[in-house]
Amino acid sequence: MGKIDVHADDFGESIHASRDILDCLMAGKLDSISILSNMSCFEQCVVLYREREKEFPNKPLLSVHLNFMEGSCLERPERLPSLVDGQGHFCVSWGKLFLLSWLPGRKRVKKQLKLEMKLQIAKVREFFPEIGALRIDSHQHTHMIPVVADALFEVLEESGCQVEYIRDAREPLFPFLKEFSLYKTYRPVNLVKNLILNICSRLMERRLRRAGISPMYLWGLVMSGNMDRRRVEKLLPRMQTIANKKKRTLEILFHPGRVDKEEITPEFSQKEAIGFYLSESRQIEKESVMKLSFKRENC
Repeated sequence: MGKIDVHADDFGESIHASRDILDCLMAGKLDSISILSNMSCFEQCVVLYREREKEFPNKPLLSVHLNFMEGSCLERPERLPSLVDGQGHFCVSWGKLFLLSWLPGRKRVKKQLKLEMKLQIAKVREFFPEIGALRIDSHQHTHMIPVVADALFEVLEESGCQVEYIRDAREPLFPFLKEFSLYKTYRPVNLVKNLILNICSRLMERRLRRAGISPMYLWGLVMSGNMDRRRVEKLLPRMQTIANKKKRTLEILFHPGRVDKEEITPEFSQKEAIGFYLSESRQIEKESVMKLSFKRENC
């Protein structure tokens, strides 16, 4: 039978965003969170977590949130010329990484990705030594891109790390198509993301099964940036039915942490995403997390 995992991405993105996520943890509303280790505020966010963790009603599962879209590299910049600028800020786009999966420079990029991955994983484990078997996902789901996935599985195999979870960003599209009343509320760009990631999921699912990791379903792409309570409640029964039928975990992904305008620095190098980080929609997602009730047992 399937189960529900209510999840928040982007802990460590900024102080304000991390405090928002901590509020949700304090209320016992989250099952798991993803941790960014390459933003300048990371260690301050860890301190905030440690100050409040004794008050969490439930201990959350912790995932490494690999980040190649923004922030500062942990590896020396000169070793990552295809990924970062002269200041060490990531400057490669999702689309470019996707194209590089089939271009001649693929091996070079994969080598650079592996160098950075090792350090980001090691840093999260250093500051959160309670993590046993690894849980892995990524900022903007870049680990689903073939060249990034290749790098990730090579790093995990070479390190011998035990892994219990790698996000398969496969979101069922059928529930959205069945709910005619919500058609006008979906952003076309998110529907495109859903289709692209579902294609990438075919390769990811095969990798996961070979590694002995159970595939799951993700919910939070088509409605990314606006997982409001009304639509979540309306679509939840259909999403649960699909997950239950396939005996998969349903990870319900929220972004409840909003970045303050004063926190925007050059490390937020993906300028087109800044509006999303500052958006009131993130406050709406936080309110959804705080007000929604989910049955955590098998769905």
